[in-house]
Amino acid sequence: MPLPPNHCDLATHYGALAASLPDGYFLFDRQTVPAPPENFSSGCIFMPKAHKAYNSWVRVDAVWMFLTAETCRQLGVFLIACGLHGPPSRAKLRLTHPKSEIRQIIVREGMQHRLDPPYGLRMAPVAFGYSPGQEQKFPWMYDRCTCRLPLLALSNEEDCVGADHEWAARDTIWIESEHPGTFRLAELLLNAGSPSNEVFEYALEGEAGYRSVAPMSTELKIYLPGADFWIDPSDPSI
Repeated sequence: MPLPPNHCDLATHYGALAASLPDGYFLFDRQTVPAPPENFSSGCIFMPKAHKAYNSWVRVDAVWMFLTAETCRQLGVFLIACGLHGPPSRAKLRLTHPKSEIRQIIVREGMQHRLDPPYGLRMAPVAFGYSPGQEQKFPWMYDRCTCRLPLLALSNEEDCVGADHEWAARDTIWIESEHPGTFRLAELLLNAGSPSNEVFEYALEGEAGYRSVAPMSTELKIYLPGADFWIDPSDPSI
């Protein structure tokens, strides 16, 4: 049986926690945030693919994300849960919106959850302290530490693209669960979905623009209600 268009497992699994976050400090750990399910879905996120051209000779992958403030916060909690608990092997959020060109977001396990022995130091996150704050449209453009910026990979479900037709058909965003930039992206989503937020569009550009993603990352634009180019995912005419 097909799911209703507005079905959202994010709301079912993380809605209560996202809605009850205090105005002050909150500690996310394995006791306060539920573990992520391996496979769930949402029809409340609309993600078309795009590209960005700089100076007529640099072209980069980009994706746009349209979602409500409530879903934005729930997605942030989901990313934090993946980082703290570690997904079973991968946590897959299927995007069931009929017009979305991105069909799934896959959060892959980090190195510390694998059984092969490490070389050198290996660290795992155990907690994330969150305090609400205001974000800018280009949130981290002055940060020179690129290792702390989000890393998003536009690929396919196998994360293996070769032929031109496979390149054109890419429909999956890959994110590594314990990457510091993943927690930073989660914090941005929590702040963007806050009732006090006054910025409704965010542009996470690469090194050719106002850098807010890691090197080689796919760019991301986030649109919330109130943005100039807002598209309501629940609008059947899109």
